[in-house]
Amino acid sequence: CPLAPVSPRANEEIAQVRAKAKAESAALHAGLRKEQMKVESLERTLQQKNQEIEELTKICDELIAKLGKA
Repeated sequence: CPLAPVSPRANEEIAQVRAKAKAESAALHAGLRKEQMKVESLERTLQQKNQEIEELTKICDELIAKLGKA
């Protein structure tokens, strides 16, 4: 059974729906990328803070050891 021809108005509506979906998809992808960049930045900050904590802990341990010897 052959398909009935689609009216120009239906074609126009389909095109509008597709364009809207494409725009929404692009916006979601942009938002996702923005959030991924935030996560990467937070991960770098966390790594730096953990390194600072390690260094400060080492300094504290050295000071405590010196006080113990005094």
